[in-house]
Amino acid sequence: MTDNKLQVLKKLQNELSDFLQTGKAYECLKVMCADSIDALQNGHDEKVTFTRWKLKARYEGSTQAADEIDPKELQKWIDDKKLNIVLTNIIQAEHQPFQELGYFPVVKTNETKGGKGNEKLYWLDIEKKRFEIVDQQADAPDEFSHIEFVEYHRSEPSAIKISWFYRFFFKNGEMKNRSLRGLFLISVIFSSVIFWLLYLIVVALVLVREGQSFTSFNLLILFGVVFFTWLLWKYEFIPIWNLPEHRVIKAPMIFLSLNELDAEIEMYRDKERNQITRFTRFTATCPICTADIVLRDGKPDQNAPLVGRCAESPFAHVYSFDRVTMKGKYLGV
Repeated sequence: MTDNKLQVLKKLQNELSDFLQTGKAYECLKVMCADSIDALQNGHDEKVTFTRWKLKARYEGSTQAADEIDPKELQKWIDDKKLNIVLTNIIQAEHQPFQELGYFPVVKTNETKGGKGNEKLYWLDIEKKRFEIVDQQADAPDEFSHIEFVEYHRSEPSAIKISWFYRFFFKNGEMKNRSLRGLFLISVIFSSVIFWLLYLIVVALVLVREGQSFTSFNLLILFGVVFFTWLLWKYEFIPIWNLPEHRVIKAPMIFLSLNELDAEIEMYRDKERNQITRFTRFTATCPICTADIVLRDGKPDQNAPLVGRCAESPFAHVYSFDRVTMKGKYLGV
């Protein structure tokens, strides 16, 4: 049995390496598979178990990330259902090698209600005749037709890395709109746009003033100024202008640190009815392929300004986004 398990897990490890998808379920399976193989090769037949905390720490490459996440959020972060969905996808794609071995990989878990001292454990095992079960699932009309909604999770503002200039305005990622810092920031943003538009007009007048020959170099300068103005207008001014109405926008790159690739800016009212602007990140897990769902522009295929798009299939696995209920409905292709 040990030899069979080792062969199946080695085959699974190869399939995980060759499968061109990413996501926490895939990365967690890679960790579980590698540790289980090492244990078997060293003569340890006992099952290698993992808690959600351990999987999160290995996935992030640091125990600090696992310590900082709320325990309730950690429970939603990964489970055996998400892990087995990935295994099913792999077996359906490459079932013949597993069928020849006569065993198929499966994620098992202990029966526990959770809580302190009763953590849920996950481990890899093998089962016979799983091929028949997978075939039945493949013959079903739509394995995920009953899953219509996803649940979004909001990152803490302090977890978002902001550019050094805007850290002065956003303390721990948040800012009161009517505070001195908030009013000053709004003045800086809108005055910079007005200044740049005036600068564009002045440059154009200088370059095309009467009697001066218009060279290719002048045209290049004018084109560069116009292009930069368009970028400033579309990716900084327009999103900030839309924020009070949309309530959530993609954070312009100028607001973020160089090593922060993706975040949102959200406006809301606190208990004292103060308007607050904060940085955050809305994410969910795709129930179809377990990849991360992130907010992206709804256009051109959707009417909403922002929708949740699966990182692996951004135009097929699409979900609506509701910041009030923190849920999204499957929108299909």
